[in-house]
Amino acid sequence: MVRRLRDRNRATVEHLSRDALDVRELKRLGLLKHRAMSLETGFRWPSIDRIISERFWLVLENWGRGTVQQIRVSWTRCHLGGWRPWMHCPSCGKRVAKLLKGLGGYLCRSCIGDPLYACQAKSTYGRIHFELCKIRLQLGGMASPTEPFPERPPRMRRKTYERLKARAFELEMELPAKRRKKPVDYPNLVYYLT
Repeated sequence: MVRRLRDRNRATVEHLSRDALDVRELKRLGLLKHRAMSLETGFRWPSIDRIISERFWLVLENWGRGTVQQIRVSWTRCHLGGWRPWMHCPSCGKRVAKLLKGLGGYLCRSCIGDPLYACQAKSTYGRIHFELCKIRLQLGGMASPTEPFPERPPRMRRKTYERLKARAFELEMELPAKRRKKPVDYPNLVYYLT
């Protein structure tokens, strides 16, 4: 019980991922080309003033400070063709797809201190409630279990919808009526919408 209370106050992966650098997102933005490119970041990464990128390097110029952080990028061949980019943690050199914002800049999950996922700091019924809310959000409805169950989203396979619906009803049966009215943990659920 003492450990769980202590864990509730720790930063979660979902909280730290709001300002994370994802190599897949950088590739979609067209930053990992052979020629050098520059991106003024703005709202997406508020602590970064500018990202200068090439095929094998990212340079982050931090906002308000004269510090610069260099991140190495490597590429692996995909099984069906093409190439997949990876970033290397500036601290340990580990190959990762996502770097989280820490006190010393952008680092891998283990260098930040291996933060918990939000559900790991919750009780048994809290985890059931969290999973139920997550399924309802994935289906495009309101997260609260007291709201009506969402209809099948357009372009979702019926089989997938029925599987998620069955899992949601199974979770609702395990959850006591008092717990269904519990407020929804929206700050941590936002992580699962992307």
